[in-house]
Amino acid sequence: MASQGLADRVAQLEAQVTELRLEVQSSRGQGGKDWHRAVERFADDEDVQSILQEAMKLREADRRRVRERPARRPGKRR
Repeated sequence: MASQGLADRVAQLEAQVTELRLEVQSSRGQGGKDWHRAVERFADDEDVQSILQEAMKLREADRRRVRERPARRPGKRR
């Protein structure tokens, strides 16, 4: 009896996985280039450009700070 119940549950799960895979495949076809549209939408926006420039400056400052940090010794924790 228990093995039949388990077989039924496995069959249901397999059907759900198949359904989910089909959903993922179909959604990939619809919105695959959404980020392209977002970039195009804000390409000429001066406010967004200034925000991005400031973000790049902050990121570069982070990179410099990490590069300047002395190397940690293996096995030693802070």
